[in-house]
Amino acid sequence: MRDQARAPRKYELMTILHPEVAEESLQGELDRISGFITGVGGELFETLQDSPWGRRRLAYPIRSGGRDVRDGYYTVWRFTLGPTRVDDLERELKLDTQLIRYIVLSWEPTPIDPKAVEAAEIAAEDAAAAAYAAAQAAAAAAEDDAAEAYAASQAAAAATEAEAGEATSAIEPVAAEEARAEVLDAAEAAVDTSMRLAADEIRTDELTAEAEALEATGAELAVEPVEAIAEREQLEADAAAALEKAETAAGTEVPAVEAAEAAAGADVPEGAVRGDGTGECPADYPIKGNATSKLYHSPGSPSYKRTVPEYCFATTEAAEAAGFNPTKYEAAHEDSD
Repeated sequence: MRDQARAPRKYELMTILHPEVAEESLQGELDRISGFITGVGGELFETLQDSPWGRRRLAYPIRSGGRDVRDGYYTVWRFTLGPTRVDDLERELKLDTQLIRYIVLSWEPTPIDPKAVEAAEIAAEDAAAAAYAAAQAAAAAAEDDAAEAYAASQAAAAATEAEAGEATSAIEPVAAEEARAEVLDAAEAAVDTSMRLAADEIRTDELTAEAEALEATGAELAVEPVEAIAEREQLEADAAAALEKAETAAGTEVPAVEAAEAAAGADVPEGAVRGDGTGECPADYPIKGNATSKLYHSPGSPSYKRTVPEYCFATTEAAEAAGFNPTKYEAAHEDSD
């Protein structure tokens, strides 16, 4: 039983090297880590340092060398090692000043079903598109309600003037004051509705996480999270526009809404235009980008036609520069090319 307990097992090590490691020194640092593994009696049988690994953006800053680091070189090592020598390996890793994070886990290969991965990606995209369409419809409905309320307030004010038989005085009629209050209440309700719809979009993160879990064969560290910042800002801007329209009609200035509208148009990445909600992109910006799942789709991919993009990119390079990643289909075709 003692000999059996000490039999070598399969392990997976993930390391993140400091981003300031020079390109010409990177291979030397990787050789040093592999030397740690073999030095404690391990037998290395696989090293992953290309897509999806390599240099990647961290999900949050990591304090290293007296400052916050936002990038790192990811590498995955798979090897066999006696369980009693794992502590010796970790001791060597802790002394490496170029490592900002590492983790050692037991590992067993898990087969990946390409169809399941594609289905999870499609489900995530469909959920994001549905949430975006619902938010657009809610914003349009809020604008219609505000316009109707404004028309009602104008009619009430005109009727009050006619009954009094004189020009509108400096004191606002009671009916007009009540109508204006209804306009503001309707606009504020539109803002609340849009914020709830944005919160519902967070559910799409779970679907995206399922797709990423099928692709992963071990534990991931500080990887780029799936975010819905762009859609939420657009929802808030649309609702704020409805509020501004209602308050302007009632004679009230809303500088905060104007500032929100100005900020909403400043977040388009370089080499991209904002999607118009129809599911189509301009001919010179054919790459569809989904801000919720942080994935991009090229023409010809299985989920391209059903994707309603938040951004349309001119090239895949522009999409990746903005932090968007290829789908499983895109990555497989890039590798084959």
